Amino acid sequence: MLFYVPGQAQKPLKPEQSDDVVRVNTELVQTDVMVFDKKGHFVDGLRPEQFRLSLDGQTHSISVFERVTSGSLHETAQLATMRANAVATSSPTAAGFPTSGRLIFFFVDDVHLSAESVTRARKTILHFVESGMNPGDKLAIVSTSGQIGFLQQLTDNPAVLRAAVSRLTDKRHPEGYAGKTRITEYMASQIADAHNAQLFAYLMESVKIENGMGLGALRGSHGNDSAGQAERLLKSRVSQISAQSRADTSNTIGVMTSLMQSTAALPGRKLIFFLSDGFVADPRGSNALNSLHQVTQVAAHSGAVIYSVDMRGSFTDAAVDASSSDYIDMTSRHAGVSLGESTVPREPLNVLADETGGRTIVNSSGIDEAIEQAVRETSDYYVLAWRPSSENELSAKARLEITIPGRPDLRVRLRRSYSPTTTAVNAGRSAEKLSPEAQLLTTLAAAQPQRALPTSLSIGYVKTVDGLVLETAMQVPRAAFTFDPEAAQPKSEVDVIGAAIDDRGLIYTFKQVLTVIPQPAKESNQDPVVWNQQLKVKPGLYQVRVAVRERGTDRTGSAMEWIEIPALPPTTFQMSSLFLGERAAEAVLPANVAGGPQPIRVDVDHRFARTSVLRFQTYVYNAAVTPGVSADVWISVRVLRGGRQVMAVAPTRIPPELGKGRDQMPYWSEIALAELPTGAYILNVIATDRVGGGSSSQQISFSVR
Repeated sequence: MLFYVPGQAQKPLKPEQSDDVVRVNTELVQTDVMVFDKKGHFVDGLRPEQFRLSLDGQTHSISVFERVTSGSLHETAQLATMRANAVATSSPTAAGFPTSGRLIFFFVDDVHLSAESVTRARKTILHFVESGMNPGDKLAIVSTSGQIGFLQQLTDNPAVLRAAVSRLTDKRHPEGYAGKTRITEYMASQIADAHNAQLFAYLMESVKIENGMGLGALRGSHGNDSAGQAERLLKSRVSQISAQSRADTSNTIGVMTSLMQSTAALPGRKLIFFLSDGFVADPRGSNALNSLHQVTQVAAHSGAVIYSVDMRGSFTDAAVDASSSDYIDMTSRHAGVSLGESTVPREPLNVLADETGGRTIVNSSGIDEAIEQAVRETSDYYVLAWRPSSENELSAKARLEITIPGRPDLRVRLRRSYSPTTTAVNAGRSAEKLSPEAQLLTTLAAAQPQRALPTSLSIGYVKTVDGLVLETAMQVPRAAFTFDPEAAQPKSEVDVIGAAIDDRGLIYTFKQVLTVIPQPAKESNQDPVVWNQQLKVKPGLYQVRVAVRERGTDRTGSAMEWIEIPALPPTTFQMSSLFLGERAAEAVLPANVAGGPQPIRVDVDHRFARTSVLRFQTYVYNAAVTPGVSADVWISVRVLRGGRQVMAVAPTRIPPELGKGRDQMPYWSEIALAELPTGAYILNVIATDRVGGGSSSQQISFSVR
């Protein structure tokens, strides 16, 4: 899923660019809450009558009540049913999100992070990528500056996420002042917005001492010439720092709003970690605080919970920072600056967390553990819906309170904003019809897979005499196509376009036209339509996208996958991707028998019946061969579930004759799936070169139904 968020907030579409939509019949208003016991554990089994829900002090009865597990297969259906929202339930994007799992975002506020905090943020995210993600989880790394670029996408591919983390750097806008008098964003706000005369006096003395202007008068009285020069210099710096601070804050809030809006169409709850050193949102100097409240309202609509993370670490109340050579002042003029520096920039982080039902994490030494706890405590929640009775409630302006009377041992955490749900109907003016080519291009570039024609995509790489080849297999269920029963020869013509795009902007494209014919009605099993494409590519990290369009109905579909293709130098022992297939389980053929198993179709969606046999194939490259000694390559196979091994196949040697005079050795084998319960798995294949001492491994996910 593409979540490209530019450096500025996205502009809304002009009215003429979209359909007229009329909002009619607000049916329910809803919010989500979490309930914890004294140990911080989620409290299950509560009933709606145990809750007291009030708005502006007026008690409301709960119309709908659901206990929901975030990331579960049932979450989307539960929430869609509760909302009774015709648009959401019929949305091809929401319906097309195929797998279960959490949707997690790390929003890195890189314009407000020091270099040390950026380093800490990178370690935090990498730790979560390596050990915090569960099967099915999807993660996106987003930054205020947009420096992550093309990799700023929702994915479960560790290579993509690691590459995104590697792009994170300090993007602050330093003042560029070469002197010793330090003026921070907080100090500038105190002078420009709060008119702190005592702090201004302190900085005046520092400027005069630094520039040899003499001490001058104390307590803010600066009538001499040197004071005038210092005052002009100081006010100029304060003005520049304040202007840059407002611009950075506006950018951060704008990109955060854009992120919230882009996730609204995705089903279920979203967990957002906001990593920042904080910033100043003084309402006397800007509308930043109001904008933050608007962000939390958008978060309520999109189902997002924000956990703010203050990346600055621990603070002390020392009045002087020796590293900055601050002017030492023992009067009250400098008192409270250190405390303000630590607490005021954290206030916007608190607003985002408190108003969305999250928390602010401030202990930098325990960030990893705090993030793991946040994932656990947001995994289960209750959704409560009620019927609004006033305009304040319809506009989500009423003060919401939810308690559990008689249970002081329980703690209810809720968002301060809530989301009115409406049923939308089209007012009658349809959008201008796109040309067939424009339809395809729009579908190809869509942020989320389009599912009017459910499209699956499977990709892998092999090495040939001509170089690296990207193998692409695509699939659409045959029943999804429309055939004219009156036609002499029923068929459906389908346009296909695809692109492989690497993180440097290199693009490989292809076009195809398919002619699909129906299978005889007497055949109970309708084979899906599967087709292939090969692209000669260079090493790199690629996102592969494909879009299809049925000519007769204008219906479209799309899919996208990531793949990292290594260089495969001629002296390095390595493997190709794994390719999966399926056959009926009448008999399991031995691996690598003479001639090998008969060819079967590559399975694209990697979903297999328990009554079938999973077949996999790979190629091993550059096995060592010494004079008089043939290649000696062994294959080990494991099946993993939730990170734990649930099946293993005894190591098997690739027949040496397959490697004579060749730089690649094919290997295939099969696994009966009858012993595996329904669920998601990972197939892990390891090749070991006992002559050269090298090893290589590949893994691929699949599910058993």
